[in-house]
Amino acid sequence: MKMKKIIAPTMAQAIEKVKEELGSDAVIFHTKKVTRGRFFNLFRKENVEVLAASDPEPSLPLKKSVNHPEEKDKEAFSPFAYQRTPSYPWEADRLFTGPACMDKIRDQLTKQGLVDDHIYTLMKALVKKWYQRDEKLTEKELAHLLKAQLTRMLDPLRFQHSPLPERFVMLVGSTGVGKTTTIAKLAGRAFLEEGKKIAFVTADTFRIAAIEQLKTYAGILDAPVQVAYDEDDFHHAVEKFSSYDYVFIDTAGRNFHDEKYIDDIGGLVRSAPKLGLYLVVSATAKFDDIDTMIGRFGRLNVNKLIVSKMDETRTYGPIVSALIRHPELTMTYVANGQNVPDDLRAADCHELVRHLLGDLYEE
Repeated sequence: MKMKKIIAPTMAQAIEKVKEELGSDAVIFHTKKVTRGRFFNLFRKENVEVLAASDPEPSLPLKKSVNHPEEKDKEAFSPFAYQRTPSYPWEADRLFTGPACMDKIRDQLTKQGLVDDHIYTLMKALVKKWYQRDEKLTEKELAHLLKAQLTRMLDPLRFQHSPLPERFVMLVGSTGVGKTTTIAKLAGRAFLEEGKKIAFVTADTFRIAAIEQLKTYAGILDAPVQVAYDEDDFHHAVEKFSSYDYVFIDTAGRNFHDEKYIDDIGGLVRSAPKLGLYLVVSATAKFDDIDTMIGRFGRLNVNKLIVSKMDETRTYGPIVSALIRHPELTMTYVANGQNVPDDLRAADCHELVRHLLGDLYEE
C-alpha cells in the first residue's frame, strides 16, 4: 500500500491532487483542517490535510529512498506493504518510529498465519491511529491498540463459558481431529465435576478401535454406551437415554469433502431433539481447510466450535482468521492434550489474542 499526506487549500483541490499523485482508485483514510503560517505565523491560512493511499502492483515491492531529511515530506509515505522491502524511508529518520514498529507487528501477524485480508484490516487501523496521534505512538501503544482491535473483531461474547446447554451433544469433524477423546473429556467433566447422569452413543462404526476406546471411557465413568449402525439404531438410542442429563454422541471422522458424509450426519441430527452440534477442528490445520470444513458443516447449522490440539502448534492465525471470517460461530472449548478430562478448558478470547501476538502482547 502506497500512502501519502497531502495538504491543499480546499478539499476539492486535495482530492484532485490525490487523483493526480495516487490515481483514481486511491482511498482517503482521514482528513483534518490544519493552519499554516508564514513570517513568524503572522499570516496564517487554513488548509485541508488528507491521508490517502493506493495499492501498487502486487508484484512490485515498494522501494523508496530519502537522500535528504528535508525531502521526506515530498516522498510517498508507506507504513506497510505485503511484500517486504529491504529498507524504508522512515528508517533514515529516527522521528519515524511508528512505521518501524508496525513492520514488527505485521511480521508477527504474517508469521502466525493470519490471512492477508485480516492483516490488511488491522494494519490499516493502526496506520490511521498513528496518523491521528501526530505520528507519536510508541511500540507499546501500537501493540495495545492492536490487541484491542483484535479483541473487538473476535468479540469476547462469542466465547462460551457456561456448562453445555443441550442434553444431546454431538461432535462432528474430519478424521484425526480427536473427537472421541474430546467427547470423553466433556463427559468426564459433566460426571465428575457436575455430578450429571451421562450416557454415550457412537455412530462411528467405521473404526472398531473407536468403539472400544469409547467403551473404555464409559466403563471408567460408569456410563452406558450404545452403538448406532444406522438411523433407526440412533433413534432408539436417543429414546433409551431420554431421561439422562447428558447424552454424548460420537460420529465417524471422514473426508469432509464427501457429500454423503454430510448427508449421513444430517440424518442423525434430524433424529435427535434439541441437539447441540459441535464442530471439532484441529489447531494445526491450515486456514483454507478450516474455512472449507466450516462451510460444509454449515449446511447442518453448526454454529459451535471446539478447537483441539492447541498444545501441538505455536501458530494460531488460522483459527483466529476462521473466527473472524465466520462471525456466526461460537468458540466453546479448547483441548490441549490427551489427559481425560483434565486437558480441556473453556475458550477465552483474551487468551487466544495473547497466543497470537506472542511477545507483542502486554497486560
